[in-house]
Amino acid sequence: MRVVPLIGVLMFGAACAAHAEDDMQLLRKVGNASRQQALDGTYLHQMNGMLETFRLVRQGQGDNVREKRTSLDGPPREVVRNGGELTCYAQDKRALMACKISAMRLFPALLPDDVDDIARSYVLKRTGTDRVAQRDCQWLDLQPRDPQRYTMRMCVEPTTYLPLKMITLSPRGDSVEQFTFTEIELAGVKDKRAYRAKLPQKFLLRSSKAPTGADPSISQNEITGLPQGFRLLRSAERVLPGTGAKPVRHLVLSDGLVMLSVFVEPPPPENARMERVGNLHGAINMATSYQGDMQLTAVGDMPQTAMMALLKGMHLNAKSE
Repeated sequence: MRVVPLIGVLMFGAACAAHAEDDMQLLRKVGNASRQQALDGTYLHQMNGMLETFRLVRQGQGDNVREKRTSLDGPPREVVRNGGELTCYAQDKRALMACKISAMRLFPALLPDDVDDIARSYVLKRTGTDRVAQRDCQWLDLQPRDPQRYTMRMCVEPTTYLPLKMITLSPRGDSVEQFTFTEIELAGVKDKRAYRAKLPQKFLLRSSKAPTGADPSISQNEITGLPQGFRLLRSAERVLPGTGAKPVRHLVLSDGLVMLSVFVEPPPPENARMERVGNLHGAINMATSYQGDMQLTAVGDMPQTAMMALLKGMHLNAKSE
């Protein structure tokens, strides 16, 4: 008498597993298209009451992808990508700093290279259809399992899987940051001159040898007390500008979608210590806290309150050899 209910449960479980696999396949296609789909378009970036406009051209596949985004307002700047190498170009130091900041969020490639870990902390919801830049698209929402994190909404073109519009929502549902194409052709510009920088000063943001995924040699025991879903991707000693020759410990954490850098260094004198949070750019925030004889500074796309709570809850252990 219990055979039919049991079969029903097994079929339901199989259907759920298949749907989860469909979600991952869909996110992989969206991630690949956001980094590699050939295109020629103009997009708007809205954040903090500001509006910026960029032209983006892209062509090629894999390590041969060529891409250039050019600011159409504000300080003149260009961000050029050749395979895994990313370089900022500007006409002066002020514009170069603006270029480095705008390169923190390179729409439409806001998903991580490896999307398999997203399901640890987020649920994918299909939430309706829309029209962006005269093209139909499907809304996909990455909703956090922890309600204190951001929600990411993407309106995806159904043929190429390219995100045409992406919105970051606060835990209260307010728009923190928004990118949207206003016009787009889904074919790259073939003229090589379109991918060459025209501005003189340059700064290499990421070399083709820079690591993009998790370091398999990292021990997760190096850090404990992280929020559900977070894990350590990389740990290294780095010398940062303005710190002299003394290296600081640099940890890269992720919950599958959020990428968080935590810098560990000696604290200032007791009377100069101050816990603080602040916004750097759009959804990118910064928080500073203290733990024993360490100053912890976190930077990443995470709400300020959640970032401070992460710093207070985490515990750094001695690195295992």
